[in-house]
Parts: sequence; C-alpha cells; structure tokens
Amino acid sequence: MSLLFAQVTPVDQAAAEAVWRLETTWRFAPWITVVAVAAIVLLIGYCYSRERSPAGRGYRLLLGGLRLTTFVLLVVMLSELLLAGSRSGRPRFVVLVDNSPSMSVADPSPDGDQVTRLEAAKQTLTDSSDDLLGRLADDYQVEVYAVASDRQPLAPAEGEAWADAASAIDVAADDSQTRLGDAIEATASAAGGPAPQGVLVVSDGRVTAGAALEAAAETARRVSTPLYFFGVGAKNEPPDIAIDDLLSEAVVFVDDLVSFRATLRTTAAVGGSVRVTLRREGDSKPIAEQTLQAPTGGGAQPVQLLHRPTQPGAFRYTLTAEGDEPERNNRNNALAHRLVVRDQQVRVLIASEGPSYEYRYLKHLLERDSTVKLGNFLQEADLEYASADPTAIERLPLRASELDEYDVAVLMDLDPRAAPRSFWRNLKAFVGESGGGLVLVAGPRNLPGRYGDLADFAAFYPADLGSAGVGETVTSAGFRLRPTPLGLRQAPLQLADSPAASAAVWRGLPELYWHAELGKLKPAAQTLATHPTASAAGGGAAPLVVSSYYGAGQVLVHGVDSTYRWRRQTGDAYFARYWVQTLRSLARGRLESAGAGLELAADREVYKPGEAVRLRLRIGAGQSPPAEGGDGVSVLIQPEAGPQQRVSLAPSPDARGVYEATLDRLPVGAYRAIIAGSGETAAQWEVAAPPGEMAQLSIAEDEMRTAAERSGGFYLPLDEAGELLAKLPPPRRPPVDSLPPIELWNRWWMIAGICGCLTAEWILRKRRGML
Repeated sequence: MSLLFAQVTPVDQAAAEAVWRLETTWRFAPWITVVAVAAIVLLIGYCYSRERSPAGRGYRLLLGGLRLTTFVLLVVMLSELLLAGSRSGRPRFVVLVDNSPSMSVADPSPDGDQVTRLEAAKQTLTDSSDDLLGRLADDYQVEVYAVASDRQPLAPAEGEAWADAASAIDVAADDSQTRLGDAIEATASAAGGPAPQGVLVVSDGRVTAGAALEAAAETARRVSTPLYFFGVGAKNEPPDIAIDDLLSEAVVFVDDLVSFRATLRTTAAVGGSVRVTLRREGDSKPIAEQTLQAPTGGGAQPVQLLHRPTQPGAFRYTLTAEGDEPERNNRNNALAHRLVVRDQQVRVLIASEGPSYEYRYLKHLLERDSTVKLGNFLQEADLEYASADPTAIERLPLRASELDEYDVAVLMDLDPRAAPRSFWRNLKAFVGESGGGLVLVAGPRNLPGRYGDLADFAAFYPADLGSAGVGETVTSAGFRLRPTPLGLRQAPLQLADSPAASAAVWRGLPELYWHAELGKLKPAAQTLATHPTASAAGGGAAPLVVSSYYGAGQVLVHGVDSTYRWRRQTGDAYFARYWVQTLRSLARGRLESAGAGLELAADREVYKPGEAVRLRLRIGAGQSPPAEGGDGVSVLIQPEAGPQQRVSLAPSPDARGVYEATLDRLPVGAYRAIIAGSGETAAQWEVAAPPGEMAQLSIAEDEMRTAAERSGGFYLPLDEAGELLAKLPPPRRPPVDSLPPIELWNRWWMIAGICGCLTAEWILRKRRGML
C-alpha cells in the first residue's frame, strides 16, 4: 500500500529526477485504519478529559500528545513503513516525417507559390520563430524518423539543433511505397523502453502498402500513445480528365445520324470547360465537338456527339477530351471506335388498314427519298390500286421469304382480322431471328385493342395487351410529345445537330390531339417519349413512344398517329428527319452481317484497384445469345490465380444486340473472360497495382483525422501546426530505475522515540500525582 508522499529532486546532470514514495505492508482496508485511528484518538482524549487531578488543561493536553505519539510510532513499526524511490527520465516523443515520392508534389497555394509538400513540412518543423522541435526537446526526449518504405532515424550532429537534422530530409529515391502504418506500429510497440507519450506524423496520409492508419491507431491506443497528425497537401486530386464507356453503332448506312455516347469524368481540381472532340482517322480537323462545364467537386456526366457519315467504308474514330490546364495523366483522355458505313437502300414496307393522313404523308416522303426502296399495302384498297401505284403491292407479304425482302416493316393500325395468323408468326421470326425492324403505329380502330388474342404478336409487343386501351382516346387540348432523357440520347430523336438544340425543337413542335393507351410496359421496354399530362394505368406519365429489343431485331411503338402535323410551317424538316432516322436505325439489325458472330470486350485494358470493369458483348444480326436465352448471357471470368466465377450480362438499354455487366473490386492481377460454353478467350484485361506513390495525390484528411481520434490524439492542418504545443497534455516522466528502499520502522531512533515518550509521560504524571 502506497501512502501520500512524493518528493522530486534532481540527482544527476542528465535531467533524471528521483521520486520517493511511502510504502507499507499494512493490509487492513483504509476505512478500517481511519476508523481505528479515530477511535484511539477519541479514547485518549476522553480519558484525559475525565482525569481527576490538579493538572491543568494544558498539562493534560501535553500528556495526551505524548500518548498519541507513542501510538503513532507503534503503528509505524507494525506497518513496516519505508521510503521507496525511483529515478524518472524525460518522456519520449517521436516525430515521423513522410518523405515518400508523393511528398515531392507541389500543390498550388493561394499566393501562387509552388512549394513541395516535403519542403512545406520541413519549413513548419524548422521555423526559427516557432522552433517546434526545439521546444519539444525542452520537455521530451525527441526522436525524428524519415518514413517511406521503412523508418530512417535522424539525429543532430554535435553542436547542431534538431532543426538542422530535420532540414536534411530529402525525398526517398526509387521508393514506390509508403508504409506509414507499419512505421507507427513499430514506433508505438518498440521494445526495450517506455512507449512514447506522443507520435507526431507529418504526411499527406496516403498509405500504399502495409498496415492501414486505422489499424496502426488501434496499436497506438493499446499502449496509450496518442497520434498527432500534421496534414500536408491539397484536399482535391490533381486535375484529371477521363473518358470511358464509349458506345456507338458498329455498322450504319451512308447519311445515317450516328451517335457517339460516352461518360466524361473529371476530378475536383478540373475547373472551367472541357472540350470533347470526335475525329476520324485521316482527317486533320475534328468532325464534331462539344464543350462541357466541369462540375464543381468533380464527377461524371454523359457526353454525346453526332456525326453523319457521307462516304462508305470502314473508319476509325477517336473521342478525345481536353481541359484548359495540363494533366499528369493523359492516357485516359481518348477512346477509339471502328465504324463500318455501307451505301445501300433501306427496304421499307408500309401496311395500313386505310389511307390515313399519317400513312399518306409518310408514303409520299419515302417515295421521294432515293435511299429508300418502298413497298406499301392498303387493306381497304381496290384491286386496281396496285397497278396504279408503282410502290404498291397486291397483297400483304405472308411468307417468311417475302418478309425477308424488307429491312423494316411499318404497320399502321392494321386490321388483324384481315391477315392470317401465319403472318404474325412470320413477322415474329422476321424481327427475332432475321434482325428486322418493326414500327407499330396505334390507331383508333384496331391497334392495340384488337390484338389481344394474337400470341405471336404479344410475344414481341413491348407491353401487356390485356391492359391496353380499346377504342379512341381523344384529348380535349393539344399536347406535345415529351422525350425522356433516354429518348434524347437516341439518334432517331435527334432533330437538330446537338442534344440541347434537339430538346428545344421538341418543345416547339406543333401539338397533337390523339393518343392511345399502349398498356403496362414489359420490364425490358424503354420509354422514349411520354404524354406531358396524361398518366399511365400503373402510374407515371403515359408512354407514347416505346422501344423494345426482341431477339436480333427492334420494335418501336407509336401511341400517336399524327406526326404529320409536325410539317406545319416547316415542311419535311422535322417530320422527314425523324422518320428517316428511325427507319435507318431499325434497319441496322438486317444490315449487320449474320456471320459477324460474337464480340466480347472490356472497356479498357488496364484498371486501377477498385475501379469497375465493364464487359460488353455485341451479338451480330442473325446470331442468338450463346446462353440463357434473350434475357441474359453467361460469361466465365478467369483470373490468373484463383477460382473462376460466372457472371450474367444483361441487355443494354441503349443499343440493340448488346449485353453488359459491371465487375466491382477485382483483386490485382490479369483476367480473361470467355463466353460460357464456347471455350474461346473473348476478352482480356488487367487490374494493375497503383503506379507507386503517384496513383492518388489528394490528402487523406479523413483517414488521418479518424486515426488521431481513435488513438486519443488530434489532427491539425499544416497551417495550424503552431497550436500543437498548446494542445498537448502535460508530459508524464516515466520511471528509469529503482533506488534502494529506506526502512523507516527498523531504526534506533524509532525505539528511542517510543521509550522517550513513555518515560516522559510517566515522569510528568508522577510530578502531578497522577496515577
């Protein structure tokens, strides 16, 4: 049991100090000791207060004091009281200075100076006005280490100050790793001495190998060593612009409007505008460009460039993104795409129950277009109509071979009762197997209300026929089609030379006055345009232009039958552009060669750890998905080391015959993907370790702050480093070694004191005649 006593006295020239404390072998509980002592004192006082003698009050107090002194001396002897001493030294305080290559980065400062992170750290530690290291050395035994792949101790030479030693730190050469967490753990758990009473880490907080800061903080917490961090560096990544996920058609017609869609990614340091250009190999000037404003704080945004090729052939296009400021990494600023352009007519069949305005205007438009070979059929026409109209056919193409003479079929409110069921079966094969395009234009008489009992039609119709509206739906006021964000990205709906201008055109088109209820959409259906005010039966805006991929082909449904109204005051400017682009887009399924096979690829060849890998499978016309039917495709992911895994690719919402999947958090290594059941290697890529320290250059402020709080310390930005000394707790001197104990109870003067007190009390009592 240690009793209250501590005396600090210097004992040598090394600033070590001796600390003494009272110790005893007394084993009684403290409260028992206090009660017993109090009882004895009261008993002595009571006895002398009741004493009947001529002695006065002062005399009796003297006698009581002698009796009490005797009692205290006896207790000291019985408890074996002694003085236990130890010598204490100055506590350890360790400073870890990150000198990895990332500390060579010069971050922009408000005053425009370009000072590297390491130089800024050294200036803070060695500033003569603050003398941070020197003031720490007054109270602590300071140790300084340079940290990259390992700890390198630093010490001032004889006659030098700590500032001189710290100023000699330089960036580690050929060092691609920062093991900051390992250095903290080694410092906190060092054997052979007391744990440091604090560890100051001057770093940008990026750990590229070894223990994480959170794990190192837990080690420091267990040994009661708080971590203090000086954060060095900019909070944002250096300027970096990347473009990925390029998606476009593989084969198109001459004069087709081709959409090149991609994702533009920028870091927070990218300010101002970013220019995205589309170039064709062999051309000196860009063929299309778009300027986007980099979002504040960085992020991703879609980009779309449009191009209309005028010559046939196979071409290589490159999509490039450039900013106003230079970047450290330009390897992710461009993507290439191969496009085949063919010069041939689009074969279109128009079939309608009667000569509606929509039918007549579209028929006359396509008859004037030299790139279209037209065939038209009217169910209500008389027998002489086919001989009088050069594009008319005598009967509806009923056989599969007759349908295969066309690339696109446009059915306008066709009466299903006037066509045999074999026609719908062959039409299903025309779309799903041959890659043909199909446009279904609703009307007040038949479509979609009278098609409910046609199973073959229901298979490729993109909605539930049982919930489709029957009969005419008339609006009391005019309305304009409202393209969805997905629709505005589709080339057929581009009515101007840029997406923004196209959206403005849609807002100004003449109004329409009739629409049909198409029914509840199937999960794979895509809504390209909606009614501005009417609601669908299942909620949401009523869909009026719906697209769906069925097998190798595509089906487009119009819930309106009066797009000819768009010709008012503008002629064929928008009516013709929409319909020609739509028919050409639908015809591409037949245009692509049936022998094109399957093409599986990753969007890049090299990825950083943690980046998502996007796999994309393109299926040629006439080809069926190799596994899992039309709703998905199975591929096997085979890493260089480790077990393989099966991944399902889902149909892309943006392109026909394209299936996609995203793979997240793949470990570092080489990979290949094969189509399940084919046994052929179809795609290869690599997840590469970060290129040393320079992979991520923003300061890891959150990680350092969390590690500091977990260990009981705190985090300070480098410009607030002067607050460190004021916020540090007072130093605690650790014991160095023990001093020989001094036994107070086993002394001659202890016995002499007891005997002296008893003798003096006896003599004084006798003098006053007290018993």
